[in-house]
Amino acid sequence: MHSALTSLPDIVREFIRDRYLAGVADAEAQYENAMGDEDSLTGALGALISTSTPRQFRIGSTEIVVRIDYRKLRGRGNDAPEKRLGPDGVFQIQISGAGIPSFRKGLAFQAKKNWKGKDKRLVGQARNMQRTIGGGIVIDYTPHGYSACDIRYVIESHGSRKVVSDHGHVHKLGQILAHDFLECRVGREGLYYENQGELFSIKVPDRDLNVLDTNVSIRSL
Repeated sequence: MHSALTSLPDIVREFIRDRYLAGVADAEAQYENAMGDEDSLTGALGALISTSTPRQFRIGSTEIVVRIDYRKLRGRGNDAPEKRLGPDGVFQIQISGAGIPSFRKGLAFQAKKNWKGKDKRLVGQARNMQRTIGGGIVIDYTPHGYSACDIRYVIESHGSRKVVSDHGHVHKLGQILAHDFLECRVGREGLYYENQGELFSIKVPDRDLNVLDTNVSIRSL
């Protein structure tokens, strides 16, 4: 785990972990309410992971504020070819505060609904993500639960859902976010969407984008 994350008190890390797990579980339970397409399912997931208000923790002389929110960002231009080259969205986390080094990390994703058989289009999307972002996951939304697979295995399997499953490369989305992402086993350090500048610190093509942002602010009282 990165030192910026290990420096957070256990109660703060557990709060974030619980939000990820509970948000995914709630989204799975409400699948039928948002099952129209991948975009609506992602929007519902983002809304359910988000905190309605920032959560404050006071530990000694330190105040820590955690805010988790979701934003749907529109791509630029009409039918620009580059819109097909980036991810559908990104999970990201930022830790900042006076006197501490800023830490940023992102996990890009492509979303699928009921991924079955071999999906050649998905392979192309995964290859584009590998080129533009350097990694990421494919999320598979189904009525039976939400899972995810590293895009490397999507590419290696030629988009075969059966092959990635048979080789043990598909895992529950809640576990990936609450453990692998939070403990820095997946994701790319430095990948972060700049809200004010409307760009990634690691450049990706403009397109519609779903940003699920976890922001941790630390200050001395």
